[in-house]
Amino acid sequence: MVDDGTDFSEELRKISNSLENALDTFGPSSRQAHAILNMLKDCLHRLNHHKLKTAAEVDADLLNSAMGLLKLGE
Repeated sequence: MVDDGTDFSEELRKISNSLENALDTFGPSSRQAHAILNMLKDCLHRLNHHKLKTAAEVDADLLNSAMGLLKLGE
């Protein structure tokens, strides 16, 4: 958890699950999937701007999975 109370692992887990559900339900070009993809990008952007110590606290497998989902939006 970060000093500001953000638990990036939990946030990434929720966003990743939501994105997978949106992709399965609505497809990759849906508004829902794009909105959740933007949430994922924002979360990763905020994570990137925290200290290296903070990044080490995020589950590596979960972060790798989130980055893989991010590639789906390209």
